[in-house]
Amino acid sequence: MKLKLITTVTTFLFSLPIFAQNIDVQKIDSFVSHIENSNRGIGSVSIFKEGKEVYNRSFGQSKLENVQYNAETKYQIGSITKMITATLIFELIENSKLRLDDKLSKFYPNIPSSDKITIKNLLEHSSGLGDFTMKNDSIFWLTKKVSENEIFEEIIEQGVAFQPNEGIAYSNSGYYVLRKIVEKLNKKDYATIVAEKIAKPLNLKNFSSITPKTKNIFLSYGYNDKWEKITDFDFSNVVGVGDIVSTTKDLNIFLYNLFQLKILKKESVEQMKSDYTQKEAFGRGFMFISFYENVFYGHGGDTYGTHSLVSYNDKDNLGLAFAINGERFPHNDFAIGIFSIIYGKDYEFPIFNTISLKSEDLNKFLGTYSSPNFPLKISITKEGNTLKGQGTGQPAFILEAFETNKFKFDQARLQLEFLPEENKMILNQGGMKVEMNKE
Repeated sequence: MKLKLITTVTTFLFSLPIFAQNIDVQKIDSFVSHIENSNRGIGSVSIFKEGKEVYNRSFGQSKLENVQYNAETKYQIGSITKMITATLIFELIENSKLRLDDKLSKFYPNIPSSDKITIKNLLEHSSGLGDFTMKNDSIFWLTKKVSENEIFEEIIEQGVAFQPNEGIAYSNSGYYVLRKIVEKLNKKDYATIVAEKIAKPLNLKNFSSITPKTKNIFLSYGYNDKWEKITDFDFSNVVGVGDIVSTTKDLNIFLYNLFQLKILKKESVEQMKSDYTQKEAFGRGFMFISFYENVFYGHGGDTYGTHSLVSYNDKDNLGLAFAINGERFPHNDFAIGIFSIIYGKDYEFPIFNTISLKSEDLNKFLGTYSSPNFPLKISITKEGNTLKGQGTGQPAFILEAFETNKFKFDQARLQLEFLPEENKMILNQGGMKVEMNKE
């Protein structure tokens, strides 16, 4: 198990509330202000009710230096792009250019098990194909432009982890192939297809697949005593998989219109859904998202620094979209806060109490820690009076002290307790506790 600094699925499972017909936008605004004033996040949030925007706010941008933005500034929405690719696949199916049971071998016979993998398998992550964004366990090889041939070589080399229909595993490779099929059958590039079939018909002026001409995009930021730009994907490597840019308002408009059958027929939209009665996380383009008994469909998206969600509850005619391009408070927890207020559940704003330690007080914690029960070594270093941690092969992260020997990294729900007299450290993440020894 690794320190998870990048997530791919956003799902909430709780139990029974009653929907508040009148959304308390003032309390939502107070919650967002709390995140902003505590310098815990940068981003944008939009809420739709009955097809109309009832709340929209950008937050945290004042914490950045020399950054300009406006209502048309677009965010990198990551894997929400997959929902767009799935929509375009179903458009082809509706026009009799493709079938769910068509085999991948019809298009790419060189891919392992292509004679068994169907379009349906690719859509619902049951193909067994891997993740081309992870090459030799590296998550950074796509920060620079690579060729399509290199990507296909990686997909072919990774092969399948299981045979089609024998498991479920989130597959970026599957959606890369789907995007290429969309382009083949439309005989156009992905950006043109998205513009012609989605953006223009819905009048989405700030929604597009990325091209060299795409402007006014908010970059991703990480916190290192101050907010700094981070190196993200070269998004030309992940077209159709994670490249689309959008405002949160346009995300809500897209998903609302999809459910209003302005893009696809009802049968197609129903096929895109996952079976929430079986707690099926992935459908054929939608993710299942629940809060109490309330069922939302949509998708989450993560780049190296931006975390997004768009979701729609067709029973309540309610939509929520957000994009956080600077995260110090977990985006899942941000969503829980918004959903709690919308549905009238008692919710206490998070407390961000920390303490300051002197540089010399940190020396006893420094070193490299390991355990036979944990696959990563954790290096602890300092910069001035700031303690930092770094897992093997992962980015460094700032640790905040909340007691003299206890530190946390909220973004990953990580806490570290140091026992310097014993040369040990206790790692606690997501309920998992590991005792690690200083080497």
